[in-house]
Parts: sequence; C-alpha cells; structure tokens
Amino acid sequence: MSELNKILLWHAGQYPAMQPQDAVKLIYQNEFGCEHLIEDPSGMLAYLKREIAENAQPKAERCWDEIGNGLVRLHLAGLKEHDAEAILDAMRQTAAQHSGSEDSFQSKLKEMRRLCQANKLPFDEQTLNAWLAGYPGGPVHHSAIFRSQHHPAYRVMLRSLAEALRNQNS
Repeated sequence: MSELNKILLWHAGQYPAMQPQDAVKLIYQNEFGCEHLIEDPSGMLAYLKREIAENAQPKAERCWDEIGNGLVRLHLAGLKEHDAEAILDAMRQTAAQHSGSEDSFQSKLKEMRRLCQANKLPFDEQTLNAWLAGYPGGPVHHSAIFRSQHHPAYRVMLRSLAEALRNQNS
C-alpha cells in the first residue's frame, strides 16, 4: 500500500466528516506543501497570530498529523502568539525546500479514486466525481461539514521543522 493510501485511510479514520474537498486538500498539501499561503508574509503573520489566539485551548492530543512526503499539519492548539514568527519561518523554509508537480498531483487523485472504488473512504466515487467536475484546480478550503465537526487549525510544514517547534514549547 502506498504512503498516500495509508495517509488517506488514516485521515478518513480520524476525521469521519471528510468529504472529497477535504481529501483533495490533503492531497494538494501532500504534493505542493504550503507555498500558496506565504505570498503575503505580513498578512499571514497577523492572521496566524489571530488563529493561534482563537485556538489557545490546551494542546491537541497530537502535535501534528502526518500528510506524507515528509510533511505534517502542525496543530495550532496550545501554541502561543509569540510562536507565530517561528511557524511562518518554518512555512517559508518548507516552501523553499519542497515542491510538487501537477502530474504527480493528478496521479494521486487517481489513487484516491481507487480507494473510493474499493469503498474505503467516507464518500463514494459518484460523490467524488461530482465534486471533481466542479474543481477549479489549486488549493481549496476544508468543506463546511469538516470545519464544523473537526475545527481544523494547523499549518503545513516539514516534519523536522514541526518537531523543532514543538521541542521549543515542551
């Protein structure tokens, strides 16, 4: 079983409200990382500080979720606003060190379709095809149902950088 299949199945188990949109977001992040988020560093820093403040509850049960390709979704819960600059720096380093390709992304979408055909994801192939028919390409937000049930608050970065950040906060 491929790394991506393991990642998709794990996320489906952890996040049962996952919709095609959320799975495509996961695959997009697995392939392209976080590059699209750091086009406006000062705006991203302010937004990140607000998001950390809104998620000031105790640490999440996991520090991060693996998304493959050496990348993770670092949970913001339990972090402090003063961590925002280090997180943004880790995102910049990730964008500089990680790149993807459209061909690989399309191949990964086909892998997801095979999991749907095998009834291993929380949505069927018809639902996936209907969503993909309107997919504009590029990054997308989480689905409304995913946001309401799972309250995602994270940033994508290299696992090694996430480990360093969390070690600073231990």
